[in-house]
Amino acid sequence: MLIALPNAFGDATTNMAIDATLFANMPEGLAAFRHYGWLGPAFTFGYAQHYHKVVSELASSHAPIEPAQTHTTLTRRMTGGGIVDHRNDWTYALILQRSVPATKNPATDLYAQIHGAISQSLAEIGIDSRLAPCPRHCEESSVARDIPTHCFVTPAANDVLHPNGQKIAGAAMKRSRQGLLIQGSIDCSGLPETFNFVTFQKHLVKNLAKTLDLEPGELEDIRPLFKRDQIEREKQRFAADAWNHRR
Repeated sequence: MLIALPNAFGDATTNMAIDATLFANMPEGLAAFRHYGWLGPAFTFGYAQHYHKVVSELASSHAPIEPAQTHTTLTRRMTGGGIVDHRNDWTYALILQRSVPATKNPATDLYAQIHGAISQSLAEIGIDSRLAPCPRHCEESSVARDIPTHCFVTPAANDVLHPNGQKIAGAAMKRSRQGLLIQGSIDCSGLPETFNFVTFQKHLVKNLAKTLDLEPGELEDIRPLFKRDQIEREKQRFAADAWNHRR
């Protein structure tokens, strides 16, 4: 079953902590989708990236950012991938408990399925898009390795693109004994100002359920999923230098 959790806003450590807590505690056979916004300017970067290289790249980019000097949060994710600018994006997480059959799909196939659902959802509200082709072999794409660059500068295989090649959506994954965590981002700058994300989300949840062969559903009480003590512990982890500077 796939459930849609309520939309929420939080700072970077809270958003990452809730994803981590849901990932660790998703009930058997359940998948959950959630969208969240950001309470302040934030960047996240992939688990395997080197912190000082990320800071250097942000400082030397076409729109220089120095997190320590601008109150911009820079946080390491559990998932892979590159640097993601969350100042003007629509962020989501998809959590699949390990008994959900789709968790057995190869990462490249799952990545294509999720982005196919995004592309279809865009089409249903009048936005044309396509999936990026594999530059060489799909198994060499950023699904399987980390790229030390901005996520929306360098499209990977099966990212969602405008017909002109501009990247619309990308994602990163973490697979573990608990199941699969996908954290994805849609660049709002590539969409019309009148774009209705409420309608889009309804289409997306429906299309994700279909493509992942899951029944849409609801839980009577979602509060047990949000374990407060664990969220607080995870917030401390994601805020700590020991986590963010570990590489």
